[in-house]
Amino acid sequence: MTVVNKKEPVILGLVDVLLLALSLIGTLILRYQSMPSKEMILSHLYPFTIIFAYSIVSFYITGLYGRAISSARHTLPVKIIKSQIANALIAVAIFYFVPNFTVSPKITLLLYIILSSVFILFVRMNTYSVLNLRKKQPSLVIGDSVEVDEIIAEMNRNPHSLLFCKNKFSPDNSEDSIKEVLSDKAYFRYVIADVDDSRVEKFLPEIYKNLFPNSSIINLHDLYEDVFDRIPLSRINYTWIMTHISSISPKVYDMVKRLVDILLAGIVLIFAIILYPFVAIAIKIEDGGSVLIKQKRIGVNGKIFNIYKFRSMTRSDGGQWLPESENKVTKVGMFIRKTRIDELPQAISVILGDMSLIGPRADIIDLGERLQKEIPYYSIRTAIKPGLSGWAQVNQEKPPQSVEETKIRLSYDLYYIKYRSLGLDLLITLRTIKTLLSREGM
Repeated sequence: MTVVNKKEPVILGLVDVLLLALSLIGTLILRYQSMPSKEMILSHLYPFTIIFAYSIVSFYITGLYGRAISSARHTLPVKIIKSQIANALIAVAIFYFVPNFTVSPKITLLLYIILSSVFILFVRMNTYSVLNLRKKQPSLVIGDSVEVDEIIAEMNRNPHSLLFCKNKFSPDNSEDSIKEVLSDKAYFRYVIADVDDSRVEKFLPEIYKNLFPNSSIINLHDLYEDVFDRIPLSRINYTWIMTHISSISPKVYDMVKRLVDILLAGIVLIFAIILYPFVAIAIKIEDGGSVLIKQKRIGVNGKIFNIYKFRSMTRSDGGQWLPESENKVTKVGMFIRKTRIDELPQAISVILGDMSLIGPRADIIDLGERLQKEIPYYSIRTAIKPGLSGWAQVNQEKPPQSVEETKIRLSYDLYYIKYRSLGLDLLITLRTIKTLLSREGM
């Protein structure tokens, strides 16, 4: 059971395909001031089908099928416009550089982009209530942790949620107190609780007696992972680590991942070499300092290795957070950080095998050692190779600048280590591309 309706992204995708097709027909009507013939529709359908497919991928990368998109309606126009600009550029390339197409639209393409943007924006802004296919179900939440409060807030806030919290019950209450809460058997369809918590165990007989089998019990921690795509740190102990964390991956996964690392890192390194003169000139003009910096980072199983980056700050330091340091990001550094150009030389470390393209971010040695002392089980994230990008990097808007923000990063890293797969790596890659195209983050 999930708190989020996972059917909605599929439904939204199908709706978008329909809207794109209707936009094409509407464009032809506006362009030629009459209903298009079957031949005209078919002549346009083949090239536009390719555009439809790319548009859906573009919408996905931009986040238009994400969990929180309907709760951030003010960002919808910007997201749709960004996607449509990218779609228009690809469409131009398809029509004007692929010689096999019999149509060569100019006004048609412009009308299509405008019309499809209007259609999609209108539907997204006005029909979310229709897309919520199931009525929210009342649930009883047993717990008093930070994770419990996060789950309740998400259930009650998110229009995609299939559940809402009808009652929050403290596990420190007496066994008799649960009877009054459960007196109405139809009151709760779901009970969300940490079933591994010894304080909750005393309530299970009464819950079973009053609600089973018409209601279901959901493990709080499993639900938390499903909703937030990260591991609740309150769950972490040696038992959990030995049960869920391993540095050993399927051999096929390791082979494919290493092959992709070498191929793509080679391409990234070529870009780094091409951009080097331009970055060097910009850095030298600004402050005359060094172009590249070398840093010692903590790799897999605590192994220390060197990485190279284009310098984006006034000097190289031991990994201090910005609020703690007098070291500042330069003007050139701000740009190359936004565009991730500063990271490109790290492709050398990927080719050498010290890093992967996807994985937890490698800590600078001084900061990493400090965090291992301040955050329990922090070193678990070194069970696998660090990466240029990762699950934490694409989910956190900015790199952590405090212990509390680093704990959130750790929860994402542990999620990746537990569930790592080629599919998850592909998702991270797509989200990284989206970040690069939109110049988000820092």
